[in-house]
Amino acid sequence: MATRSSLGSLTKEPPLATLDATVRAITPGMRYDALLAYAAKNTLDVVPGLLAKRFLLLDPTNVIVYDRFLSLASTEGLESPRVRKVMYLVWALRDERLRRFIVERVADRDGKWKISALRNKANSKFLEQWPKGSSAKKARSNIECFLQETGIYDAKGSGTIHLELDDDWLLEAMQVAAQHEPDPTIRAAMTSAPAEFLVSRGWHAVVNATPDELGSIVGLSLPEGEPLEDTTIELTPPKPGRSRRWAPTEPKAGRRKGGAFQMNYVAHERASRAHQLLERLMAEAAAARGYEPLNNENIDLYFETPTGTVLAEMKSCHRNNVHSQIRRGVGQLLEYRFFYREVLGKTVSSVLVIETPPPRDKAWLVEFLGTVGVTLIWKEPGGSQLVTAATIPDSLRGLVSPV
Repeated sequence: MATRSSLGSLTKEPPLATLDATVRAITPGMRYDALLAYAAKNTLDVVPGLLAKRFLLLDPTNVIVYDRFLSLASTEGLESPRVRKVMYLVWALRDERLRRFIVERVADRDGKWKISALRNKANSKFLEQWPKGSSAKKARSNIECFLQETGIYDAKGSGTIHLELDDDWLLEAMQVAAQHEPDPTIRAAMTSAPAEFLVSRGWHAVVNATPDELGSIVGLSLPEGEPLEDTTIELTPPKPGRSRRWAPTEPKAGRRKGGAFQMNYVAHERASRAHQLLERLMAEAAAARGYEPLNNENIDLYFETPTGTVLAEMKSCHRNNVHSQIRRGVGQLLEYRFFYREVLGKTVSSVLVIETPPPRDKAWLVEFLGTVGVTLIWKEPGGSQLVTAATIPDSLRGLVSPV
């Protein structure tokens, strides 16, 4: 996926906490040179280079893109096991040295990692085709250290590898990694069939899995932000009494049935951490004004106000899919207004809540949505307030702040 000249250093490995602190300093629209200046003053000057080669996405003008990785880091936290596994796999897919070291030296023929091979210092010889001599030894040690710091490798006793596939992290990791792939055919293969992509290239060992184990994962594709097949769109007219008071939903992993994982995409969207954060912010803002936040099997959130009903749809998003997510959300709002018209009443304010402000070249979407009766609002970058550049309807006054 990357040329050798684009690979970062394997011999410089600051503590993971230093990498984390630098990632947390990234703000939407931040330029890479600003991150360099921050790191030189506050963390370590070599860190931005490592982050850029491993995890970050830069646009042609050297602006750091608020992408799927930064979205995950913001909503789930860098310390979460899912994000740590995503970080590892994205690095492995972008850097052939790490990937080949795992596949050709650490794993057995079936693709399962051998702890003894991971710990074996003599395996640094494999890395000598890149850094030589003592540098190769340092590179091997750094790889082991990174895996241990991230919790992927537990060195206690005989050692344990934590790359379990039951929390949907592989799906997220392949989505993040695909952002860095320039070839659209390869990118489509990574996102449409992640397990098959890894197995077909003999890379299943990267995730400590046999081909059969990866092959047992059913439905590992089309997460939120990807086109949905018509068969996955389920909408039925409501029945009286189906609404319920809004309550947070704990994100759940795909289900294993008969030895295979299965995923419900509607549930996956509504239970994602980013989606839940937006729901919580909107629900808390409504409750603070004395309104009762409700939802049902399709509507994310709605509540009655003295000037009508607020109907809200939440969409997690990042720089590369904000437009498509807005399109999808508007369509859902229009459908819900039609199907649930008896529940919602005649006066309805449709609100689309997104995770990040629309980028500068998409700022026109705020005005455009207003022409179709939808107010676009978003989470304040780095904060917890809901804000908008649109005209705020009376039903949202006191809940949303202007920018």
